Amino acid sequence: MPAIYTGKTTGIALKYVVEGKEHYKTSRNQLDVYKSQFIILRENVDYQVCSKHINTKGFCLDINPGLLGVEISDFLKNDLLFNQPFSGSLSIGLGKSLYDFSNTISGYDFAQESIGIITGFKDDLLSFQKELDIIEDSLQKITTRIHTQKLLVSKLFKAREYIHLHYFHKISLNTLASISGISKYHFARVFKICFKMTPLQMQEQLRMEKAKELLHGDEISLTSIAYQLGYTDLASFSKRFKKHYKIPPSQYIK
Repeated sequence: MPAIYTGKTTGIALKYVVEGKEHYKTSRNQLDVYKSQFIILRENVDYQVCSKHINTKGFCLDINPGLLGVEISDFLKNDLLFNQPFSGSLSIGLGKSLYDFSNTISGYDFAQESIGIITGFKDDLLSFQKELDIIEDSLQKITTRIHTQKLLVSKLFKAREYIHLHYFHKISLNTLASISGISKYHFARVFKICFKMTPLQMQEQLRMEKAKELLHGDEISLTSIAYQLGYTDLASFSKRFKKHYKIPPSQYIK
């Protein structure tokens, strides 16, 4: 028998699935939320969540809209933010915070740390809202239908998360198009419109950020860094690094 829970949000609700899959139903839609995905619901929303998996685990945080410190009508007007699953434990600040929180939740003293916890998620939520506001403006070039926009956002974020997870491997456009469920031609065009860079540019940016981190860390050879980041040889890595940071990696670490 599936476990069914019926409730009503008491604030801006952040719902995160740690394990398994949950099926959410509101008056507006029905959606499945898988492991490491999250959804955001408005205040005073009646919902029903159904879990068909014994090992399903998740949590919900409700944030008082008054604590957001912004004009709440501006925050609520972007429909892209609400009632759809987001993949982003690595590529979205809010998703990363929810993921980290899920791994440390048992160690929190909520009586002592609740204000700090909510403040952290509030800041991440506002940053995510700003990102989606920009993406919403970009999507107007493609379609004005909110339903289509939401589908595209969900699919594009899934592909972006894949890039963040596998940036040190070779990633083909065919793979990303298949993961997102968007045709290869349309995927490349829509991805760049929304994120202001191509998938390859995003992968390169992640590699360069990781390269700086490795160069600042424990002593490791440039050749090892090159191979760890997925380059075929040191020369290829050095060329890309110099193009990105204007200096070769050998000079950066001195």
